[in-house]
Amino acid sequence: MQIIEPISRKLIRLGKLYLNVLTRHTAHLDVTRYHFILSLIYHHDGLLTQNALAQILDKDKSAMVSILNTLTAKGFVYRECNPNDRREHLLRVTDKAKLAVPQIAAAFENINTDISKGISAHEMKIFESVLQRMQKNIKPYTTQANLKITK
Repeated sequence: MQIIEPISRKLIRLGKLYLNVLTRHTAHLDVTRYHFILSLIYHHDGLLTQNALAQILDKDKSAMVSILNTLTAKGFVYRECNPNDRREHLLRVTDKAKLAVPQIAAAFENINTDISKGISAHEMKIFESVLQRMQKNIKPYTTQANLKITK
C-alpha cells in the first residue's frame, strides 16, 4: 500500500511557511495572525457587522468574537452601534490600524510576488480555479450526514 500525502497537508505546510514569512515582515505591527481579517475590516470600515464578517470568512460566531476581541485588545478595531439597527455593531478600525494595514498589504504583495516567481499569470489563474473547485467539491462532505469513506 502506498502512503498518499493528503492535499490538506500540502496546503497547511504552504500556509505555515507563508504565515512565518508574513509574521517576520510585520512583527513590528503586533497583528499576530489576523492580517487578512484586519485588512478586510479596514477595507469595509464601518460597513461590516460581526455576523457579516463571520459569513465572509466562514467562521462561527464564537471564533469571530475571539478574533475581534484580540484585535480590539491590541488597539486595531472597535465596535460601533449600528444607527439603523441597535442590535448590531459595525466594525471600525483605529488610527493604529490605518497605519498598519497599508504595510500589511505591501507585505502580502511582496510575498505573493516572491513565491510566485516562475509561475505564469495563467498558471496562477488555474491554481486559484482548482482551489475554488476543490473547496466547492468538499463542502457537501463537511456535514456528518454527507460524510462517506470509500475503500
